[in-house]
Amino acid sequence: MVPDISQSEMTVAKYKRFFYSLPMVGERTEQQLIQLAKAGLKEEIRDGLETEEFATLEALFEEAEEVEEGLKETPPSSPGKRRRTSPDHRSNKRARKAEKKGDPEDEGYG
Repeated sequence: MVPDISQSEMTVAKYKRFFYSLPMVGERTEQQLIQLAKAGLKEEIRDGLETEEFATLEALFEEAEEVEEGLKETPPSSPGKRRRTSPDHRSNKRARKAEKKGDPEDEGYG
């Protein structure tokens, strides 16, 4: 059983190092480890994951780190729970990248 660290101030990177150091890592399947690792993430990070299924444990941690970065960039609107507002649950970084490109059809009119 993975200790519940979801309420601590541990970053995803620290949690990843902690998780990989557990003896059970060599005793479980990849999918079991993914489920255990996901359960130990902070709720706000779990809620921000784009998918429920991950091919590898590393893929889960990479996505969790992206969500964590997005949460740092977007302060909560209230002291309660942070939630993404994007309807497709894309990270803020991806949304900003799309905004910078602009629509070529919009240029030259005005």
